[in-house]
Parts: sequence; C-alpha cells; structure tokens
Amino acid sequence: RTPLAVMRTTVDVVAGNPDSTPDDLRSMATDIRVAVDHAEHLIGALLLLARNERGLTVCEEVDLASVSEDVLDTADLCDRRVHAALEPAVISGDPVLAGRLIANLIDNAVRYNAPGGDIWISTGRVADSSRLTVANTGRIISPADADRTFQPFQRPRDRTSHDGFGLGLPIVASIVAIHGGPVNARPRHDGGPAVTEAAPSGSPLAVG
Repeated sequence: RTPLAVMRTTVDVVAGNPDSTPDDLRSMATDIRVAVDHAEHLIGALLLLARNERGLTVCEEVDLASVSEDVLDTADLCDRRVHAALEPAVISGDPVLAGRLIANLIDNAVRYNAPGGDIWISTGRVADSSRLTVANTGRIISPADADRTFQPFQRPRDRTSHDGFGLGLPIVASIVAIHGGPVNARPRHDGGPAVTEAAPSGSPLAVG
C-alpha cells in the first residue's frame, strides 16, 4: 500500500472507534510518522529522477574509490560481509550524484541478499575507463529479471527487507545516463541477484 493509504487507514480506524485510548492515539501517531517518512523518501527519489532529466550541472574530478570508502563507512550493512578492492578510479562528474550512485548500489546489495551474505565492491581502471563493480550473494535470477531491475518500481519478491519503492537502481541508471555511460546487471552463476557494473570513461561519468 502507498504511504497515504496507510495514513488514511490508520486515522480512519482510530477516529472511527469511540473507545480509542491514548495508547491507540500514540500508536496511530507512530504509524503516521513512519508513513510520512516513506512518503518523503518516495518524493525525494522521484524529484531526483526528474532533476536528472535536465542533465549534468556539476562536473569535477571524483575518485570512485574514495567515494566508495565514504559510503561504506556510513552504510547500514546489517550482517553482510563486505569485500572491498578499491583502486583509484577518477571520473569527471558530480560528486554528490556519484555518492548517491554508490550508496544505492550498496543498499541494493544489502536488501537483495541472503542473511549473513557477501557483498563485493571494486573500483579501478580498465583501459581508458574507470570501473565500479558491486556484486552480492542471493538466489539465482534470470537475465531478464536482472535487466528489469533498472525499471522503476521493480522489486524482487524475496528481498530481505520490505521498505523501499523499487527506485534505487532506476536512480542509478539515471545518474549513469546523465554522465554519458551505460550500466548493466547480470546474474551471478553461483547465486546472487545480479552483478551491477559501472564503467565511467572519458571526460564525463559513463557507467556500464
């Protein structure tokens, strides 16, 4: 259900009960606060997608290795085991969007993972490109399902958390697009939703 539907139902149930207690009201307030937070996150994600359609407005040197370290320092990894191999990978782009790109990939790797699973993140140079790769354990999926992860509101049925709106990877794709490059996902042979690769190349950030 949408956040607004949750709030409406919560209010209707409590307001329609003449025997509602102060505890009921406090519980209603908690539910509404959670729904408001979800609505705020959804609106923020949709606004970011809309802004990205206008193209890149900031362009400076960004090292994906340094950004990845910063993201990992603050990310909620639950019980996931992270294996990082971070070599310099300098691109020209928006450092804030680069951080959002990596944060979304890490968040995706946490959500769609097995309990106690693994996450691999690596950065480096390959020929004339800077490459970022994020992979994680989990169930085996088809190539078609992997491709659909970049479409809005597409969420695997077996994810380990139930929040979010299926906009994390579409935002990744939009950030990559305005930096001039592709992004792709493919199933891992030994299990895992996908390997997501970003290959910024040339002057702008290009991911793919």
